[in-house]
Amino acid sequence: MKKLLVALLLAAPAAGATEWTNFRWISFGTFKHAAILLPAKIDGVDSFVQLDTGANGRFIPASHPTADAPGREVSIEVASHTVRALLPQPVHAGERAGTVGNAFFEHGTLTIDLKNARFAYVEQAALRDDSAAAPFKYVHHEGWDGGHIVVPVTLPDQPPQDALFDTGAALFTFTPLQQSLYEALRGADSQPLRAPSLGHEILCETSRLTTPIRVSQYTLDTGVLGHCKAGVDIGVPLAGVIGLAGFADQTITIDYPSRRWKITR
Repeated sequence: MKKLLVALLLAAPAAGATEWTNFRWISFGTFKHAAILLPAKIDGVDSFVQLDTGANGRFIPASHPTADAPGREVSIEVASHTVRALLPQPVHAGERAGTVGNAFFEHGTLTIDLKNARFAYVEQAALRDDSAAAPFKYVHHEGWDGGHIVVPVTLPDQPPQDALFDTGAALFTFTPLQQSLYEALRGADSQPLRAPSLGHEILCETSRLTTPIRVSQYTLDTGVLGHCKAGVDIGVPLAGVIGLAGFADQTITIDYPSRRWKITR
């Protein structure tokens, strides 16, 4: 009996151990890390959803309703967390069902390990008492499902401004919303890029990031600078959008209840 008890204790996960789930990177052109797909179960069917913190809602379906098929409510499970949402068209195994935004995770803490392509979610405020974590704003308007993560960004010789943190813009480090700011920061290697965005194609310009920028308490000095012909309106002034390229090989932890985030290696 004693030997059996010891074996069970050794087999049990340690208290507080992170339960990781692998995710899948999607490439686009020469960009290997253009989007993150999380494994999901849609009414028990294995599928995928894109992670997009630039989206406020819980779930944005990839399909569209029709007059004779308005859709039905389904359960969407990601990392043992389940919500109910309307799905216009049935999803087959292995397909991308849609996109999950901030509202899907806003009652807990989402951790994204970019180096090892894995993530975790716990329904608790993991960074509440962490002195190394930095605060962020969670912009929410009446009638919205969820909100938007806004972080301070400091550019050379300028006061701090606000920027949207957007995992959906994974291939970029920073995308200024104003063409003039992009021109001031870009290198001589600027070139056009047609990028997919929510089922459409948008025209962008890209350049290597050569000017370090400060995001919260973190300095980003690598990756891709971009500017896209698409507006971003969340009801507050923004200097631009912070993507994932500047955080390569690092781990991002987002504590929604405490409005705090942390970058670690």
